Amino acid sequence: MVGRFGEGATALTSVHREHHVLIERPEETFDWVDFACPCPSCGARVDGFRTKDLCNQRDRVDFRIANHFYAECRCGAWIDFIRKPAVDITDFDMRVETD
Repeated sequence: MVGRFGEGATALTSVHREHHVLIERPEETFDWVDFACPCPSCGARVDGFRTKDLCNQRDRVDFRIANHFYAECRCGAWIDFIRKPAVDITDFDMRVETD
């Protein structure tokens, strides 16, 4: 038998009601992505993007360091940004060392 005890906790009770265990569920871990854009579906401003690519401490991070970030618009559209693999030499910095 399972019962709810506040946000994020679940109480499990044995079928014989002899034992009760309170289990705390960890909050979802992610970082906030500093990015906003118009929704491609309805045009509304979408912010509140998240990523799980980094330290997942609910820090605010620049979108340029995340490989994948996402948000949901109030219209229900799910928006994902996924970094494309580098396919062009201009995606690289060149360094030259000489003696």
